Amino acid sequence: MGECTAITAQRPLGAGDRASVKSALRALDVIEYFSANATPARTVDVSEALGIPNSSADEILRTLAKRGYLCFNRTTKRYAPSYKIVGTANAIEQGFFGGDRLRSLMTKLRDETGATVCLTTQNDCWIESVAEVRGDWQGHTQPLDFERELICYGEDGWRPATNFSGALLAWHSNGEIIELADRSREIGIGPRAPSLMKELIDRVSRIRARGFALCQRNDSVQVDSIACPLRVPNAVTPFAIGILGQHLFDNERDKAKMVSTVQAVIGGRA
Repeated sequence: MGECTAITAQRPLGAGDRASVKSALRALDVIEYFSANATPARTVDVSEALGIPNSSADEILRTLAKRGYLCFNRTTKRYAPSYKIVGTANAIEQGFFGGDRLRSLMTKLRDETGATVCLTTQNDCWIESVAEVRGDWQGHTQPLDFERELICYGEDGWRPATNFSGALLAWHSNGEIIELADRSREIGIGPRAPSLMKELIDRVSRIRARGFALCQRNDSVQVDSIACPLRVPNAVTPFAIGILGQHLFDNERDKAKMVSTVQAVIGGRA
């Protein structure tokens, strides 16, 4: 999934801080490299794939191996993930996400609807897609990217940037939504001058009342989509889950049936 814009730091980063942040990000890049390439790799393979100096890749790989997160074969000079990564991820999933609940929910949604399922969360003023289960629709070759602002400013004023954004905003109070819009404005999203928020509040209120946000394909949007707020144990930011497909519904009856199916699965009634 696309890398989300980082949350603004509360203090300027010094040279040492910037170097530490870069090293941390590169370590995550290495882990993601192995998640996308299911084969052992040499230092040069990782270096070329990530576009970083060979010396930097070597240092990160050695460090991860020393901590037990990678295995290293001295004969072939190749690294591969250690099962310690899986154990660590499983412990986090159990402690923060109710075990395999979310994975099971996403798979169930895919099986019931045939659609691609996406799990999203809020990251400051942006939405980040954190998990995906592919469905029948094969219109995209890369994981769907929801790296965009939560709210945007258009001809009709402030509004949720997408239906997934709207489902995330439904978790917030009206006051929190206004604060988020003000912060978005301060960092360059939308007009600098204060503006009315009524349309934004009204849109989110309707989503909150219905329990879902819908997007229907048109000339500029190639997919149908339904997004719903999702309660996640121990979460510190809102989550939303939804489905996407090229032909999920063609009429009001189709829409009602698909919405009912999605809500039933999320509610554990299907």
